Amino acid sequence: MNKQICIIKNEQIKHSLENNARQYLVGKLSLPQTLNHIEDDKLEIGITSYTDFHSESPHYHTQAYEYQYIVKGTTEYMDVETGQEYTFHQGDFYVTPPGIKYAQRSQPGTEIFFIKTPPGNDKKIIENTDKVKEWLKGK
Repeated sequence: MNKQICIIKNEQIKHSLENNARQYLVGKLSLPQTLNHIEDDKLEIGITSYTDFHSESPHYHTQAYEYQYIVKGTTEYMDVETGQEYTFHQGDFYVTPPGIKYAQRSQPGTEIFFIKTPPGNDKKIIENTDKVKEWLKGK
């Protein structure tokens, strides 16, 4: 473990998010990214920033818990097995546990701070139904 204080300056983070919707700050990352991150094999921490409306195909994680805090904006989830919808606004904090199958859509200007543990790419894409496809287009 590094025995010094590590820092990533605000200007560096903002610059990296100009061309990337998701930026990891901490983790043992296998893919290169714009920002130099803090190496750690226990968890992943990052920021997602959507300038425009954005939706993610339905998926689930086999092991990871994703803890998320809405810095600004609005994001919505649909549990694709039950059809239940969740809406999160600025200041809300929530967790998506492993195994829950969901689709997500975010309004323009949404920023989300997230912590994922355990780290690693355990995302599994699932089949998209017509109902979910329509929901992902937005209201």
